Amino acid sequence: MNDIHIGPDSEQKFLTGLALFNIQRGKLFAVIIMSIELVLLLVDIFSRWLDTTFRFNCYALMYMIMIIVTACMWYILTRLEKCGKLDPRHLKMVEPAALVYLIFLMSWGAVIALLDQDLYANVVAYLVIMLVGSSMFYIKHSRLSIPLLISAAILMIGLPFFQPSRDILIGHYVNTAIFLIFSWVTARSNYRNYVKNFSNQQNIEEKSVLLTRINDELRLEIQSRIQAQKELEAANAQLTAISSLDALTGIPNRRKLDELYNRLWPEAVKEQIPIAVFMIDIDFFKLYNDCSGHPAGDRCLQSVAGVLNGCRRDSSDLVARVGGEEFLFAATGLDKNQALLLGEKIRTGIESLCLEHPESIIGPYITASVGINWIIPGSTDRVITSIERSDQALYQAKQDGRNRVVIYGE
Repeated sequence: MNDIHIGPDSEQKFLTGLALFNIQRGKLFAVIIMSIELVLLLVDIFSRWLDTTFRFNCYALMYMIMIIVTACMWYILTRLEKCGKLDPRHLKMVEPAALVYLIFLMSWGAVIALLDQDLYANVVAYLVIMLVGSSMFYIKHSRLSIPLLISAAILMIGLPFFQPSRDILIGHYVNTAIFLIFSWVTARSNYRNYVKNFSNQQNIEEKSVLLTRINDELRLEIQSRIQAQKELEAANAQLTAISSLDALTGIPNRRKLDELYNRLWPEAVKEQIPIAVFMIDIDFFKLYNDCSGHPAGDRCLQSVAGVLNGCRRDSSDLVARVGGEEFLFAATGLDKNQALLLGEKIRTGIESLCLEHPESIIGPYITASVGINWIIPGSTDRVITSIERSDQALYQAKQDGRNRVVIYGE
């Protein structure tokens, strides 16, 4: 297989995978070809009604032959696919069947091109069919040369009998030669890329097996050292405790937000940049968990986290999960009206998820209450105070009926 090596242990797997891949491509192309030929046949029949002097007897016959042969090819591929699941040896017939069909397809295109000389004096139909046929199946280029050369020979030998113009003949021969080379190169490239991808996948799988074996050996070694195992477990526990991302939602947790926010706060104090802190709480989430189940609750939290991430304007906006169903959002550079609009965007975004909440007394879907503290921080202001005030605004939103946005102090 050229310079890409596939070992004997993987060869059968490669051939099986290639056969199944060719079956799927062949069936798809067969449906497309039959559809095109059926349309052309109908156009041919319709043209007879419009103009009785314009006859396409040969074309109609060719279209019907193509439809019948392609339908047979589709049926053969379907049968080979079913039989191959029971006995992979049947898949060895895929490549011979594909080659026979390609010989027919490209030869059919050559005949159509010869018939076209009386009407259009071009070989476009054959060139397109040759290129499409070369891409239909992934077959080694040395074998694919058979249908390419047979069909090209039919066309080149037959052209002088159908095309009297020497100049047009030369053009046809040049174009056919160019497309013949291009089709061969395309088929070769497709096949080599498939082989290369398969080889890379095999290398990945082999390395995965090797890594698994090494991990097993390391695990046995760790188990033989009780003290080392305890230290490893303690280190893992510590790593989990200080993780900066919430495992369920994938957004930062409270620790990460505090770390970033505390570095941002001094700059806001120095530059007198306004900061808006949003506290978001899902309304009646405990009831939702009780009636819909914890898996649904987890999906709800993940969806809300997605809405909050989508509301971020840029990387300076911070979002975190700070409690079971509570989230915190921080944004800089907003005036009060902009902060209120952002809060409404968050609230409506959560409601528009349309997650059904049978136990909610507000409406049929999951909703959220939003509390905002907007401040231009001074040297005496603290992060924790801003968060507490946004929490107070959230409490007020709940008191006012939930599913609303409230700014602290208003």
